[in-house]
Amino acid sequence: MTKRTVLLFVALLLGGLSASAQQLFHVEASAELASGYIWRGDRVCGAQVSPSVTLHLGPVALQSFGYLALDGTYKEIDFDLSWTIGDFSLHFADYFYHGSVYPSPENYFNWKKGETTHILEGIVCYEPARLPFAVKWFTFLYGDWIPQGDGTLGRPSFSSYLEAEVYHRFQHAGKLSLFGGASVLKGSYTGYTRDFAVIHLEMRYSYDLELGRVTLPMTAGYIMNPYARHAYLNASIGVRF
Repeated sequence: MTKRTVLLFVALLLGGLSASAQQLFHVEASAELASGYIWRGDRVCGAQVSPSVTLHLGPVALQSFGYLALDGTYKEIDFDLSWTIGDFSLHFADYFYHGSVYPSPENYFNWKKGETTHILEGIVCYEPARLPFAVKWFTFLYGDWIPQGDGTLGRPSFSSYLEAEVYHRFQHAGKLSLFGGASVLKGSYTGYTRDFAVIHLEMRYSYDLELGRVTLPMTAGYIMNPYARHAYLNASIGVRF
């Protein structure tokens, strides 16, 4: 084997390892400007910007994202750790929120019951690659307690949210989705009064404009909350790379 052949072999090997490493580990970043922050059928704040950074390591991903109201009245900083197994993914999320309507000063490191504005949540998602639908189950694990008649806080609510999506992808014209979401078990979505209530119905159109290595995601949606009898129009535009 000549020296030139050895060098060529080493170059091909290093190139293959580099390509494999890039497939195994990559970073995705995005930012989105939306007319409002509508969360599970409830309007949290008005116009807001939401940056996001995701680290992918094979089937494991760590995402940091947030929401910042343009008028400064609300902010949220979230983390989501996920593991994908085929068509299923398991998530553990931490949501931290604060706004002008909360009387206590912001304290990110306060985890005391009744004082913390952190919510921990477990999530299970089923998104089959070959079928145009997805089902997701969310359950609060910490940070939300059932209020008692004497004003104290009782056991964790384990309030849950079940969401289903059916969609159609147009060949070169985006995606049309229909969402249905329900509150399961007595939780904050219904003021701890109902074990089941439909709180989110949505028709959403989304389109990704590809510009080389940069993508401009755009959405427009009509949202209804049958339980609260509210309706919203919401639109967003962002950048992802």
